[in-house]
Amino acid sequence: MSNSSTQGFMLRSPAKLNWTLEVLGKRADGFHELRSWFLAAAVYDELYCQLRDPAHTAEPPLRITGPAAEGLPLDGSNLVLRAEQVWRAAGGEAPAVTWSLIKNIPAGAGLGGGSGNAAAALLLLEAIGDSSAIDDLAALALSIGSDLPFFLQQSSAVLLGGRGERLLASTEAPDGWVVVAVPEFSVHTAKVFAALKASSYQASEQAQGKQQSNVIPKLPAENDLVEAAQQAYPELAAFHDMLDAAADFHLSGSGGAHFAYFRQHQAAEDCAAHTRSICKHVFVAPMQQGPVLRTPKPLPIPGQQA
Repeated sequence: MSNSSTQGFMLRSPAKLNWTLEVLGKRADGFHELRSWFLAAAVYDELYCQLRDPAHTAEPPLRITGPAAEGLPLDGSNLVLRAEQVWRAAGGEAPAVTWSLIKNIPAGAGLGGGSGNAAAALLLLEAIGDSSAIDDLAALALSIGSDLPFFLQQSSAVLLGGRGERLLASTEAPDGWVVVAVPEFSVHTAKVFAALKASSYQASEQAQGKQQSNVIPKLPAENDLVEAAQQAYPELAAFHDMLDAAADFHLSGSGGAHFAYFRQHQAAEDCAAHTRSICKHVFVAPMQQGPVLRTPKPLPIPGQQA
């Protein structure tokens, strides 16, 4: 239950990178069977969940600020509010809350920003309320979005199958740095998958994909969605070509963010200096180690000691 010594909690959610992404086929339920190494990069959104002041009932339930806030919805289509609605509908109990999101991870970029926000919201609601009636938080998370189960993992590098709900292997992410470059246009996952020409997936075949081993590759591998993403968004091919002149960049998820991996910080900074002439949103970040989402941090009540 909520703690009387705090007015709420805060949690940071990192960017998601697909170190590898294989499409094994289209399933009978319409989803695609995937096999992907998910990693976390230390680029963060910050989500605050605070008890609603009864004197401010007209206060909006969600406020968004930050460099990537422009154009994000503030209604129930936002995944933070969607997560709260689903959590309460599943039996979670909490007092009325307000949300504040500092948005640094661009939306529509294949970096899982919205999914990370939603997963963080679920953990913040657990911290401020009572989730004892919810049997399976991971299943609840999957009902909101396919990337959400990754953010509930305790290892920073996990091999996931299915839609992203089946844990096949886990380890720590390689040490090093990534340069993440995000184009000026958004890429919509549904449009990319609509352009994907995948054969039917037969579960009985137990397809393992091109990478038979459950050991994470030392370097990122080609993303099977590249061709479909570039077909759906021809400008993405030109963006990738410009990036590849600086380093070996890889598409993350369905795009349009691309990332390049470096073992040394200076090499990453040198690449980023060139990449900033190509696009506005460029991040240099270390690979995150440990749990994808940490323990929510209490927010002390003003005038009281933490």
